[in-house]
Amino acid sequence: MRRTTERSTTGETLEEETTGRPAILTWVVRILAAPAIGIVMGAVTDVLQKYLDLPWNSLVNAASPWLAPAFAVGALQRRLWGAAVAGLATCVFELVGYYVTAAARGYFAGGGHGILLFWGGCAVAGGPVLGMAGRLWWRGPGRLRGLGAAVLAAAFLAEAIVAYGWRLHYTASAVLFAGLGVAVGVLLGLRGRRYVDLARWLLVVLPIGLLAELALGLVYDQSF
Repeated sequence: MRRTTERSTTGETLEEETTGRPAILTWVVRILAAPAIGIVMGAVTDVLQKYLDLPWNSLVNAASPWLAPAFAVGALQRRLWGAAVAGLATCVFELVGYYVTAAARGYFAGGGHGILLFWGGCAVAGGPVLGMAGRLWWRGPGRLRGLGAAVLAAAFLAEAIVAYGWRLHYTASAVLFAGLGVAVGVLLGLRGRRYVDLARWLLVVLPIGLLAELALGLVYDQSF
């Protein structure tokens, strides 16, 4: 009986270790995703700004592509508050990656501290929202998955309409971002086949996104 008990106990210990290791690995991935993805995206943004022409350089000079990594990192988180923190951290590390890479390459962003404060404000305002949207899309219950997908799609669509269509009159960039917004909605809607919910939530979040883009434009104009 004693030997049987020892085997049973050993088996339980091995099972706990086996299940514990993936859990620890997943936790590490969730923690490291924000700095890793943020720094890489920031560095890539700085490098590509030199080499891309219109309309493609709009992808590295706009808010919605910059906030998309926060959505991806937020989807990895187990809790909503964790997704908000991860989304903010991702955007902050994007700034770190951008400015460190620019300094290493001998380039310094124009606009001085104003541009840094502007994008820092975007990180504080947009990072948590996109992080929570990513978490809702991947782990949210029922119709809230459609809300998560609609937030990211609306970010691209709002920037297409307000920033590139109305304010800057960059038609090619507006078409590009509108296409990306539709593509994002289609791809994210595949999870759970939440296309109806996504369309309904777009009726709510797209107007909010349009107002946010208008406010963003006003702040930018007043800052520089």
